[in-house]
Amino acid sequence: MQATPLSDRDLAQLLDEQIDAMQAVLVSLEVEREALSARDPERLLEAVSHKAASVAAADEADRRRRALLERLGISERPAGGGRGPGADGGIGQRWQQVLALTRQCRALNDANGQLIRGQQRRIDGTLRILRGGLSTATEYDPRGSERASGSPRLLSSC
Repeated sequence: MQATPLSDRDLAQLLDEQIDAMQAVLVSLEVEREALSARDPERLLEAVSHKAASVAAADEADRRRRALLERLGISERPAGGGRGPGADGGIGQRWQQVLALTRQCRALNDANGQLIRGQQRRIDGTLRILRGGLSTATEYDPRGSERASGSPRLLSSC
């Protein structure tokens, strides 16, 4: 089925909504990163809440875009000369922008996840030491030879 100018306008509008939502996700991921780096729990909760709302809006716009494409019989990823999201002027540019924003969001979300995992490892290590557990770090004697750790010494009586 061939798309009409009206359906092209509808698709362009849905892509614009998706772009706006993805930009909001990106901003909230940046704020999340700043809050994680500053160890600011209030700002982090705010960023996470904003991110959840933005992701929900982006998902809804994507669901509506997919439904429109399905109604029109247009392939999500056209093969060969088929008409798809990139076949019409501004629609193709918008679609590329959605894809680029998605990649940016994924990269920043992954980086935030690495930051969280690093902070969690530091906290776990500190708690292990405070509870009298053995350090996983290798110890060396004055000559530089590896030596076995002595018995654990409790640093706190929590």
